[in-house]
Amino acid sequence: MTARRKVVWGAVLPLALLSLLLVITSPVVGGQGDPAARTGAAAVVVNTFCTLGVGIALADRLRRGLEARGMAELLTATPAGPLPRTAGVLGGPLLAALAPVAGLYLLYATMFSVAGGSPGPVVSALIALVTAVVPAALLVTAFAGVLGVLLPVAAARAVTVVVWLWACHFPPAFSPLPTPTGTVLSPLGGYPLAAWAHAPEVWATRQGTGALRPAVDDAAALLNVALVLAMAAACYVLGHLAARTGRHGAS
Repeated sequence: MTARRKVVWGAVLPLALLSLLLVITSPVVGGQGDPAARTGAAAVVVNTFCTLGVGIALADRLRRGLEARGMAELLTATPAGPLPRTAGVLGGPLLAALAPVAGLYLLYATMFSVAGGSPGPVVSALIALVTAVVPAALLVTAFAGVLGVLLPVAAARAVTVVVWLWACHFPPAFSPLPTPTGTVLSPLGGYPLAAWAHAPEVWATRQGTGALRPAVDDAAALLNVALVLAMAAACYVLGHLAARTGRHGAS
């Protein structure tokens, strides 16, 4: 169902192609001497735009489940519990929307692996997908889904864009409000990308200091991944509660 929806391809594919263009032309990415480091730096661009595209595309997913005639009854008839059903309603479409992004990114990494005769770029790309891109996509999909139930879908998508960029690329110098950018709370995944996928460390700390901006190491990277997944889980639970409340209100 998700693969047939025009909004998915209209939101995800253009941002995926934009990310590919930026990765190819960016001096920050292209300036990395190690192909594996170039692949890790490219993941920053992928995580900025492509995961945002997934969230934009799926912002109406929970709402559609509420409004589609007979869909709520069909899901209720399945043997899964209410919370797993909500996870499935969001998780399945997420995987479908993320597939072309992962395919393009792995193709990019494979080109460097073949050219250099080393598996390093592909390994770096796989690590980046598992530790940064997928957790970030889970979070933005769950967050946009909650907003899609509480707000008109267009407003939910607009808020998602602003919040996502604020959380990923608004360092304190450019934000009048406290920002998670450059901290272990940031969904950009700078810590795992720097620690395990050879991305430049600046994407982790953003040259800031403090308790939420520790030095890049395995512990900080694990903490970043765990916090992003925890926030995604919290948003999934909120989305479940919002959808359940909306369904009861509609009935």
